[in-house]
Amino acid sequence: MRIVHASNHRRFKGTEHLINAVELLQREGADLELILVEKVPNDEALNIYRSADVIFDQCLMGNYGYFALEGMALGKAVMCFIRKPDEYLLHPEECPIINTHIDTLVMDLRKIVQHRDDLNIIGRQGRQYIEKYFTLEAFAERLQKVYTRLGV
Repeated sequence: MRIVHASNHRRFKGTEHLINAVELLQREGADLELILVEKVPNDEALNIYRSADVIFDQCLMGNYGYFALEGMALGKAVMCFIRKPDEYLLHPEECPIINTHIDTLVMDLRKIVQHRDDLNIIGRQGRQYIEKYFTLEAFAERLQKVYTRLGV
């Protein structure tokens, strides 16, 4: 299973925790490959993202970033720590992000290795989530509702 992580801030995203967790599971015999995408041209980075089974955003900050959205848009399963899903996510009951934290990372990786077949389903759900809530039309509709509530 290929995990892809693109970090512009390793310390904030928990990159070292991810590296350590993957190395531990590899020593246990898990078939995992970790690809770190850093200082790579955008077209090359996109090709690497497309090759992923899992996109790993971060496990420390507590909210998703553009990399998580990009991963879902590509139809990939995404792992990310969401501190308060009910507050930080649009329609959290529909969001398929695999919520992981440094304290649960090894266990969560073990689980996805054991249930690898679920990753395609999670990826499709992520793509649907993006299409429903993050297109230009969806954003414009949310903005219009805010303006209407404000009486603008």
